[in-house]
Amino acid sequence: MFWNKKKKPSVTEDDKKWIEESFIFLREILGNEHFDSLRTITPTKNYYNWTFKGNEEDAEFVLERTKELMQIEDSNIRIEYFSDQPIEMADGTILSSPADINGKWQSATGVYKELENEKIIYIEKGQLKNTFSLIATIAHELSHFILLGENRIEENDEYLTDLTALTYGFGIFLGNSRFQHSKFQNISHSGWQMSSQGYLPEQVIAYAMAWLSIHRNESTEYEKYLNNGMAKFFTQNIEYLQTNNE
Repeated sequence: MFWNKKKKPSVTEDDKKWIEESFIFLREILGNEHFDSLRTITPTKNYYNWTFKGNEEDAEFVLERTKELMQIEDSNIRIEYFSDQPIEMADGTILSSPADINGKWQSATGVYKELENEKIIYIEKGQLKNTFSLIATIAHELSHFILLGENRIEENDEYLTDLTALTYGFGIFLGNSRFQHSKFQNISHSGWQMSSQGYLPEQVIAYAMAWLSIHRNESTEYEKYLNNGMAKFFTQNIEYLQTNNE
């Protein structure tokens, strides 16, 4: 009967296995007590008590505050900025990024780079206009520092890096920033473009958030902070995990 229909997660069995095994791995390299003490970060004044104006000062604040939330004490991490906004070619063609001619490259929102005496997070200037994206980007790049900069892994893994940011509580920001519509305007053209951010799909982010919430005995009332798609997936996964007692 339909009322006895078994609850299902929003991810495939392979994705589910990868998420859970990756959390076991992160728990081992971060430490059991540290892993279990982390909590979901919400877009509230409790975590980011700041009036955002869409400028570089916002990014500097987010960097320092996010370092605090992720318990990073390294002072040699700084931000530099680059622009990847839509440009108009001589023939009137609008490109969504400077490397979009062959449709093979997706614009970056942030880049992490280690030099001899410092670590640099490069932030695409368009992120300054979207607080959720800015926080998600910086949390992701700082996760590179936690994994690579602190020598916990040897080779870069973007998917594990996203999952690390989720582990540190930034699922709401990563999930809400996954797909975005933005408006552009120049001398002769204006319109809307869609962009994607991050590496993990919404379904995976939502399952990971639900898994962490259940595992850490957190509140599961995060739907009010999530966009419609993410909220639907999150609720689905909470119901699945509670029903299956995993």
